[in-house]
Amino acid sequence: MSTRMTLPTILLLSLAFAAHILADSPPAAESESCEVYNENDLRLAGASPDAGRVEVFHDGKWGTLCGKPSMSISSVLCSQLGFGRAIGIFTIAPKVETQNWISDIQCKGDESSIFECGHSMWGSGSGCGETSPPIAVRCEAAGLDGEIKIPISDLQLPGVDPITVLDPYTAPASKATKDCNVEDYASQFSKSHLPSFVHKSKIEPWLESRTERVRDVLCQDAKVTSSLDDFGELGLRWNQFGFDFEGTNAESLYPNRSSVIEDPRADVIRDGYLSPNAKVFWSLDHQARYPASAPEMSAASREIFANLSRDGFVKIDDFGLDMEALDKTADWALNQREYKNITVVLDDGSCVVARLDVPALKPLITNETVNAAIRGYLGQDSVLHGYKILRLSARLKGADNYIAADWHHDRAGRRLKLFVFLHDVANEGGRPTEIANGTHNIVYYSFEDYATSRYDDAYVQKKFDIHRLGGKRGGGFIFDTNAIHRGSPTGDHKRETIILEYHNSYKCPAIHSLGMNVPCPSGDQFMVATKI
Repeated sequence: MSTRMTLPTILLLSLAFAAHILADSPPAAESESCEVYNENDLRLAGASPDAGRVEVFHDGKWGTLCGKPSMSISSVLCSQLGFGRAIGIFTIAPKVETQNWISDIQCKGDESSIFECGHSMWGSGSGCGETSPPIAVRCEAAGLDGEIKIPISDLQLPGVDPITVLDPYTAPASKATKDCNVEDYASQFSKSHLPSFVHKSKIEPWLESRTERVRDVLCQDAKVTSSLDDFGELGLRWNQFGFDFEGTNAESLYPNRSSVIEDPRADVIRDGYLSPNAKVFWSLDHQARYPASAPEMSAASREIFANLSRDGFVKIDDFGLDMEALDKTADWALNQREYKNITVVLDDGSCVVARLDVPALKPLITNETVNAAIRGYLGQDSVLHGYKILRLSARLKGADNYIAADWHHDRAGRRLKLFVFLHDVANEGGRPTEIANGTHNIVYYSFEDYATSRYDDAYVQKKFDIHRLGGKRGGGFIFDTNAIHRGSPTGDHKRETIILEYHNSYKCPAIHSLGMNVPCPSGDQFMVATKI
């Protein structure tokens, strides 16, 4: 059952539980003008405004850049695209035949343009291959250079040592013997789970290495498995993606769950199952996820908080905003092309993102009922990092050019995004966000690898209760991007929304101090960094 809520004024929430109502009124037909590009323009393909395959416009058509993946290449490209630091480099091969324009790319990292790096002649290099794939990047927001850095030795990370937490896994000196049977504790990495992932060829060796690691760690001491059994009494449960403590809902266990993160027995989970980033996110997020005591807030805020905590999302019927003022700003920003620092066009207009000041959002940004619920969920010291206006247009025809169409989590741990609908968004044909109910509390085994965060549609549809988050103009929803979710790529109409992003205020500075390759905050938004 979904919860429908309304915000008729800045200070008051009128809460009501109602049956799920489909939003069947589509937006007005959109004008689809042709996009105009300049020679050597760059773009991100995949309809994600801060991550994707980089393509260059040359001789009248778009083509790939190929080279041996390196952070030096990624740094140059992120800077040239107008972002801050590079978070990562990966590869997304085109699903249709695409011209390769530049290959054999080699960068030092301080070039101002990818064309200053060493590379082949246009269209005449060695092309793309297994060792020189199409380059894709993931970038952080610009303007974070002045953020206060926390010395690593001063970081507060319950349960882990911040100095060594990102060290790669080292196998024990003595390997597991054949007579050590811990299969019940490694079954989540069985090859039988391969069909539940999208990128199966990359997942198979990952499952094998994880099985070996669990055996090596758990077989060091016969008492180790008893620690996992003890945590089972607190609700610990596993699947092939990660674990949570949702196996039981007994409120009497909440204080004990809160202290699990600092229990020495939890080292078994960290050593046997978690990647370095996963250890950090578990440490940063656990006590907000399982607080020792319930945070104080009004009844209206508590209803929002309760639904977020239970389901990972909450629907809002009306945020009480001046929609005409929002329309004027959005219409200009999404349709203008003169100021490229404001408006980013992806895949010939299939996705358009605008990043600019929107004064009409102030009543929502300062709404204490919403903010108290968000603080309850993320921690009492929380921040609105920024927002953007997003259009998914009628040109977006399927998953081939929309990387968010796969079921996934955002590899950023616990954070919230708030969506405001600029028109009615139909659950059928309106490209709604879809979410797998109750998956927001999963601690994933790995946050580093793109492949481990993409899940098979048939499996997710069968395994989880799926909610489509459509709704009426002026309403929207709040959800945890750690949940398994996707953006529906197909539909009959465009979808235009404003998206606000929230974190615990300690999280991004901690991530930056550790030097983690995580976009915190996301790179595709107008930055405000306002404590709520």
